[in-house]
Amino acid sequence: MVRRVFEATLELLGAQGYERLSVPEVAERAGLNKTSVYRRWPTKGDLVREALEASMAPQGPLPDTGELRGDLLEFARSAVGFVESPLGEGVLRTLLAGGPSPEVRAFAASVFRQQEGAGPRQVFARAVARGELPASADVTLVLKTLAGALMHRLLIEQARCTDAYLERLIDLVLLGITSRRGR
Repeated sequence: MVRRVFEATLELLGAQGYERLSVPEVAERAGLNKTSVYRRWPTKGDLVREALEASMAPQGPLPDTGELRGDLLEFARSAVGFVESPLGEGVLRTLLAGGPSPEVRAFAASVFRQQEGAGPRQVFARAVARGELPASADVTLVLKTLAGALMHRLLIEQARCTDAYLERLIDLVLLGITSRRGR
């Protein structure tokens, strides 16, 4: 039930935006009674916040290929797959188009703070433990660099993120954080 409600919420958000979103319409799309939805999420804001949190939470186990490069490639592939999915498109449209809505901006900021690199930080900690990376590496900057490059490629250039592109991007970032100056 929860998954259906979140999917309906994100689909409708992507299609019509936060201001036009209605809980009764979400309930109808999810095949539920509106009172069932209101019982669990008393306000539209509560529902949107939880739907965004759930959609941006890591799906499945952390990649563990035995090397940072492989792990980052798996993360990048997963991120691209999500962004290119109908659900991911709805989430991004909501976050990007919600510009004038202070409530949506607050939701997005809250979700990003909560999700900020929780899974990826573990991947970097393993890389430090294996000696692949200095403990002083700026993980936040690395994650933002990768995310920015992927979003630019997908949203601005509207180009595919092929494996060849992802490999070049990961190699470039790794070169930067493992070089003497990158430390």
